[in-house]
Amino acid sequence: MLTRVTSWNLVFCTATAAVVVALPQQAAADGFFADSVCSDGGCHVTARTPGLGPAVADSPVGGGGGGEGKQSGPACVMPDTEFAQSGTEGPLEAPPSMARCESTGGTVRVPVFDPAVLAEQARAVMRLPEPDIGVTPTPDKLRFVNIPQWMWLAEADWAPVSATASVSAGSVTVLATPQRVVWDTGDGHEVVCTGPGTVFSRTAYRQTGSPDCGHTYTALPPGGAGARVDLAAAWEWEVSWSASDGRSGELEALTTTAVVAVPVSEIHAVVTDNR
Repeated sequence: MLTRVTSWNLVFCTATAAVVVALPQQAAADGFFADSVCSDGGCHVTARTPGLGPAVADSPVGGGGGGEGKQSGPACVMPDTEFAQSGTEGPLEAPPSMARCESTGGTVRVPVFDPAVLAEQARAVMRLPEPDIGVTPTPDKLRFVNIPQWMWLAEADWAPVSATASVSAGSVTVLATPQRVVWDTGDGHEVVCTGPGTVFSRTAYRQTGSPDCGHTYTALPPGGAGARVDLAAAWEWEVSWSASDGRSGELEALTTTAVVAVPVSEIHAVVTDNR
């Protein structure tokens, strides 16, 4: 085996996606060393950093083999046709060459991240729509006992909302999906609707006769006829996350709320004597 002293080596390492130019007399200043051992028309080139020692190449690139005491650094094969054909056994100045490099068993530190932490960060900045309450009769008009009140949210808002948090090692996307609306009707009752409800229209009324999300007051509020009660909507969202590395999980549900005051009254029947 012949060891040649190179005036400089050009090492191109595909495993590390970097081009390294090593000048032996300036190797330490550049932060790395490069060594080459040549035989049989090829050169094994080792790039290493000070303090870590050289990478150990047990066999030509592509071959198997193992050994103890391996250090981190790319081991490279540099074809050298001029050396193979020279017939000279002695130090030769190697021309600039391209080398193909592979890992030699050193520990490679892969960036890691905690997706649960990123998920909480994304959840914290997520902005969900508040309930845009719609009712018939409208809040400025009386609704009467024993007559159904229609209730709904803006249908356009009934859609998933997402937020993403990223670091150099990966990202996490948090998805909030609307599940249901819990209505507090202000008279001691609750109505649970699993959809946005139906906007009142004469056509919808003729087709269904009653709302798919609504409430009928059966008594006057404590303040008497025309007094207002609070109609509150609590919109519940299911929250999940998925990471760029394939991991996923669930987070605590979110709720957005809104309140409107509506007046409740009654219609009195008048009995007349037609005799």
